[in-house]
Amino acid sequence: MSKANAVQLTLFEMEDRSQSHMIALYDTAPRFVFVSKGRGTEPELPAANAFVQSVHKEFPFKDALFSLTLQPARIYRPAKPGPGEDPADKRMVEYEVFPSEREQIVEQVVRRLAMDRSRLSLMGDKQDRVRVHFSLYEIRRELRAVNRTMDTAEIREALEILARTRMIISKVPENGRKSARPVLESSVFPTLYIRPRTGEGGEDDENDTYLEFNALVASAIRNLEFKPISYQWIMRLKSPVARWLYNRLSIEYGDLDLTRMPDGVPPMILSADDIINNSGMNEWSRRRDTLRTVTLAVDSLVEEGILDHVEKTVSKDGRRINDIEYIMMPSRKFLDQVRRGNDVQEANAATYRALAGSDERPREFLPITPGQSVEIRRRRGNLLGAQGEG
Repeated sequence: MSKANAVQLTLFEMEDRSQSHMIALYDTAPRFVFVSKGRGTEPELPAANAFVQSVHKEFPFKDALFSLTLQPARIYRPAKPGPGEDPADKRMVEYEVFPSEREQIVEQVVRRLAMDRSRLSLMGDKQDRVRVHFSLYEIRRELRAVNRTMDTAEIREALEILARTRMIISKVPENGRKSARPVLESSVFPTLYIRPRTGEGGEDDENDTYLEFNALVASAIRNLEFKPISYQWIMRLKSPVARWLYNRLSIEYGDLDLTRMPDGVPPMILSADDIINNSGMNEWSRRRDTLRTVTLAVDSLVEEGILDHVEKTVSKDGRRINDIEYIMMPSRKFLDQVRRGNDVQEANAATYRALAGSDERPREFLPITPGQSVEIRRRRGNLLGAQGEG
């Protein structure tokens, strides 16, 4: 297994653990299905051994329309003993499931761990595939640090679901053109390896766990198309819809030149149906319950200080609410976070150009030595310091 390093892998690192990285197209796609929950904490599974249809959605990204197809993962869980069956009989039953809120959280933690120093390595014949090493214990520890709890079995199953769910993301063709080739046809993690337990009680198990990022994420790392966002906000938000909204806001305002808007930024306006259709959320049987879920997600952004305020315009048919338009004004604290993210992205690009000796967009990973990694971190730190002083 190659341990080759590259400029881009070092630039993906961040010592500030309050930050994570967003990959815009990938993170705005409704890749999770937020199913209704039962009385417990686990989402309700479909019937055992039942066929589950794929999910098909369209979603906007910037000025284009994309389509997403999700094909469910197959997992095994112990069957519940029926009448007259021995509870000790550990018969396994197959289920087809989609990634949900738990998988969204686990993927975010893996992304955060991948930003630690020297976590990433290149692999493959062309050295163009990106691998990250970690342990299941490290995921548990990171979850505890952000006040979330999962046991090792839950984490393992979440990783397996992410590795087995197949997704196809394509750009919707315009003006009657033929079908476009997929931007991505892969699972979240095309390769996942969890070393079997070897120690008594599993004390030293899963130390050599690793996974491979899919091609869309790998190309974003190679092309420096990632930007810091607030990991603390992402993890504090309790609603998966609110987390999707935070990503959407970060994309919307990250593309603006905030330095040229002395009179303030425009609000972001979305309807409840926009949020329902594009976030992957589940619709309740009663429309008012669905709208209440959306409104709570939007309001939580105000409570967290991401939005300064929200105005709501309700459209009704008699007494029935048809839709709600949310006019969302970002807070100064959120816009400062966006500016910091833009500064880091610009510093990354400038650092890469200096080492590559070219202004061209990266076409491959640029290999470096350990000594050069130290220099890259220093150079980027100096650039960010200069930008902060300015």
